[in-house]
Amino acid sequence: MVSVPPEVDSAFLVNSTLHKPVSSIVGLSSIITNCPVLPGCPEGPSVPLPPTFEDKLDSKLPVPSSDKRKVAEGTGKYDEMLLIRAGPFEMGSPEGEGRVDERPRHRVYLKDFYIAKHEVTVKEYCDYLNRDGETSRDGMPRVKLDSDYCPLIKTGKVFRPKPGFEDKPIVCISWYGAVDYAQWAGGRLPTSAEWEKSALLTTLDPPNDNLQMSSEDGSVPVSSAVRGIRSITGMIGNVWEWCSDWYSSDQYTESAVENPDGPPIGNEKIIRGGSWASPDASRRIQNRHKTSPRGYYHTVGFRIVKD
Repeated sequence: MVSVPPEVDSAFLVNSTLHKPVSSIVGLSSIITNCPVLPGCPEGPSVPLPPTFEDKLDSKLPVPSSDKRKVAEGTGKYDEMLLIRAGPFEMGSPEGEGRVDERPRHRVYLKDFYIAKHEVTVKEYCDYLNRDGETSRDGMPRVKLDSDYCPLIKTGKVFRPKPGFEDKPIVCISWYGAVDYAQWAGGRLPTSAEWEKSALLTTLDPPNDNLQMSSEDGSVPVSSAVRGIRSITGMIGNVWEWCSDWYSSDQYTESAVENPDGPPIGNEKIIRGGSWASPDASRRIQNRHKTSPRGYYHTVGFRIVKD
């Protein structure tokens, strides 16, 4: 079946559009060019499916083992980052909980790494564009400037945030645009495993597996996003975050035990964490979404990690 395009509104859930060829979707070209809300759920419609038939709708995954002893403040070139100490953790959801692509739960060992305390802001990304330009390694724009939702503007050769967006997370950027910034900043995008371990260790109040929607109507400045231990923010909600891995629905059945970095090839990249427009089910730590690395969405941003 043709991959479902990114969602725009609830209409995708209440009609048969999901089962039609992409070419038959009315207005699709305008949807794609204007930074849709967020990508669709793996192997299904545009919000997560409810738990499988043997699950209870309000079932709650085990409380993440947030632990300050396993997380330390970064200094020097790691300022405003947290050290996630080397060691194993349980990745994914137990049998009967979560989504099919989150199982089986398996033990993964990760080396030390540092993760940024907040998502990259519009101001930070403008500083980068003013030094390195707007064309990414794939020859496409790093940011969708012609989208109504783009939080920055270009005047002449100068990029600057729209008023009020300076400290909000950058969105309407492709995966390539995120990778380019991360490397310029001396880091990289987190692997899906690194993102999940970081969220498990720093999240204080993990969302339940239900379709309750938030009352938010947009992203907030990174300093105001959901706060975890040691002042990390935005791991849950605010905006989705690009990861480095290609997506595979059966990745967990063949994942590497040490420092997994996903399949060698694929069509879509993993995003994590949910956004202001997501139901609680999408904000769960174990939840994985996917989307085209050349897509631009106004609820997808990123943060960086360093070795």
